[in-house]
Amino acid sequence: MTQTTPLGKLTYPISTDAADLPLHLRSLAESIDNRTVLRFSSVSDLTTTVTTPVAGMVAWVNATGTMHYYTGSAWVPQGAWNAYTPTWTAATTAPAIGDGSLTGKYAIVGKVCHFTTLVTFGASTTYGSGVYTFGLPATSGTLGGLVQFSGTAISGAGRAAVAGQTSATSASTTFTLWGPPTTTASTLSQIGNTGLMGSAFANGHFIRISGTYEVA
Repeated sequence: MTQTTPLGKLTYPISTDAADLPLHLRSLAESIDNRTVLRFSSVSDLTTTVTTPVAGMVAWVNATGTMHYYTGSAWVPQGAWNAYTPTWTAATTAPAIGDGSLTGKYAIVGKVCHFTTLVTFGASTTYGSGVYTFGLPATSGTLGGLVQFSGTAISGAGRAAVAGQTSATSASTTFTLWGPPTTTASTLSQIGNTGLMGSAFANGHFIRISGTYEVA
């Protein structure tokens, strides 16, 4: 079969092809197969069965009740909230969460990612030194500037509104933390181990950031 339809690129026989109806029907069916909504019992069943996915393929997974699409590098569930563990780094000395927790959730709908990140400090958490940076759940697309996220945090001085700012205008995988450096500050500064509103972070304090951005 040497001819294809102009839009879907589905193959069809021409007059010079050998008369073989089963072969021609099979070729057409295989052309259609990866353009339909595939159905699988689980994500494992999906990834095991579809060994060479192509960008744009979609599949329904019964176990999770979600539609997945292939981005070109991974199968992503559409609209479902998924857990992720954000990274946490500092500009000078690396922190360690210890018995605290780093948790996050995200949902991708088309090219839009909604996420929330929660960092809860524990008794054995070490805070490193320098400005804090946290990981995004998916690489960003071209954002048209440094996108801002919003949230709250608590230090020994109390609760304050904080912000996250993507580390790059495109292909960003992280965001930096911003907040009031003192209790009387009228502007935000980059925040790290020195804490919030003049008070260092300690056991039981937390940072929560949520936001929306375009994915790559």
